[in-house]
Amino acid sequence: MKLLLLILLIATDLCAQREPIAFVDVTVVPMDRQGISEHQTVLVRDGRIQEAGPMRSVRLPKGARRIDAKGKFLMPGLTDMHVHFVREPLPEVPPAAPNAAVRTTGIPASTSADHERENRAYALMFLANGVTTVRNMWGSPAITAFAKEVESGEVPGPHVYSTGPITDGNPPSWFGTRVVETAAQAEAAVAADKQDGYIAIKVYSRLSTEAYVAIVAAARKAGLPVVGHIPFNVGLEGVIAARQDSVEHLDEFLPSIQPGGRRSQRPALADAIRDADLTKLPGIGREIARANVWVCPTTVVNDLPRTDPVWLDHAGFVPPAVFERYRRMYPNSNVDPRSTPRAHAINLAIVAALHNAGAQLLLGTDTVKPGVLPGYSIHDELSNFVAAGMSPYDAIRAGTVDAARFLNRSPDFGVIAAGRRADLVLLDGNPLEDVKNTGRILGVMAMGRWFTEEELQKRLLALQASY
Repeated sequence: MKLLLLILLIATDLCAQREPIAFVDVTVVPMDRQGISEHQTVLVRDGRIQEAGPMRSVRLPKGARRIDAKGKFLMPGLTDMHVHFVREPLPEVPPAAPNAAVRTTGIPASTSADHERENRAYALMFLANGVTTVRNMWGSPAITAFAKEVESGEVPGPHVYSTGPITDGNPPSWFGTRVVETAAQAEAAVAADKQDGYIAIKVYSRLSTEAYVAIVAAARKAGLPVVGHIPFNVGLEGVIAARQDSVEHLDEFLPSIQPGGRRSQRPALADAIRDADLTKLPGIGREIARANVWVCPTTVVNDLPRTDPVWLDHAGFVPPAVFERYRRMYPNSNVDPRSTPRAHAINLAIVAALHNAGAQLLLGTDTVKPGVLPGYSIHDELSNFVAAGMSPYDAIRAGTVDAARFLNRSPDFGVIAAGRRADLVLLDGNPLEDVKNTGRILGVMAMGRWFTEEELQKRLLALQASY
């Protein structure tokens, strides 16, 4: 009986995917230009936009489902370019450090025996917030399998593009990461990520300069992008010289904006934040722009965790064990100097300098973290971009058109046009007038399926009740 019910549900979903759907009399925010188009019809069939144009020019096929969208706004789904889905559990428990003075390896929180349920929760939270594509920044077989479930329509969620596992030096920052110290290991790591179908190799903080150079050389030869942290030993200038494809986070900008020389000795984090010389930022922005290095700032990850009732209500959709693991991973997050008003102002100044110099920015959150939620925090990051001086259009562009361009998927998504995936968000306000309107969601389309806001909320509440 249960098997029959499952077959019926899958058949119903597949029929829903084949049913033509038309958004009628909608105002389109196409994102291939700065502006809107009123009184449009967008026709979707088989998960793709079949036609988009003025109401009078788009004829609906027989049996098409009409969504009356008069006075509403339709934009492309958002892309979160820095997320962490949950990997399979660690194979063993790392040994305890012999003494506190020795640089230790931490235990990552993005691994769990309950990864299947947790990933389904994340996926639903992304979808409910209009996030229809993500770049997962620590790949694993479990996440690859999960991504296939989403693509098949079995699980509601965003398209998942995943990098390979974190590639770090010795000792690594986190237990379970891949260590590379030699050119041979670098070539093997690149070959493995290429073979496994990952979109990039991810470099991390403790790589030696020699290992980093070897990874970049091997990746260029294999045609695999290099993304990730700025290794401590390489520095911002080094990753610019190497033309790293994308830089994640802004922490390692601090050593280059200290008084005196460009690469002064690494000061304590609190001192680096206090002494930062923001007059150096325009020049750094120009260098990054010239090198065509993309930057995913993830400023929201360093904001003070919110404690307001709305945020706490949203946090209740995350399986409780997740936050318990992240509190162990980041025991001092509530006193992190990167969460001070001064640090926040520096991050916004960096974003402003990059944008003003014409450098390419990507919208990302580093979710999940103690103060960062799947889906919900993308709207906070958009607000941070606008607070840094970007227009709502430019901020949204970093999570639509430019995300697709960076991933070499421009023919697939990022704009509303015929032939693109029907990754769409229906809004109750113009996002180009106020970026906060990206959160006024009436419904989301992904994988050819239309989810009303009411349905998404019911699914979230049912998920929460299951805990």
